[in-house]
Amino acid sequence: MKPMRGIVLLNPNYSIGELHMKDSFTIQQIVTNKYMEENNISPVILNPYQLNLHYTIPHELLYNLQNKKIDQIDCLVLHSMETLERFIYIYPEKWLALSGYFKEIIPVTTQTPVKKYEAH
Repeated sequence: MKPMRGIVLLNPNYSIGELHMKDSFTIQQIVTNKYMEENNISPVILNPYQLNLHYTIPHELLYNLQNKKIDQIDCLVLHSMETLERFIYIYPEKWLALSGYFKEIIPVTTQTPVKKYEAH
């Protein structure tokens, strides 16, 4: 079976539950990297000057996809759809264009964990 090819898109400005943004970003990285590894998805490099194997700016990802004239990629891996909610709301046409480059969009988690409070 041919390995899938994918791109990870993370949001450094998204806060998971009560966590600080830096911790939230680290969790996004860990969870998506683990998913890519477990599902034998190899990262697609669009830009030879790319510093990371993930993207953090949807506009930049769309720009690179448009300029590469690339065929459809197997999947776009996200921590959750919530990490892109704001982008999708503000730029629905850009989201449609971006998501069209992928056979499937994979949110690794279905919901954001919320901080649990112990009963006293």
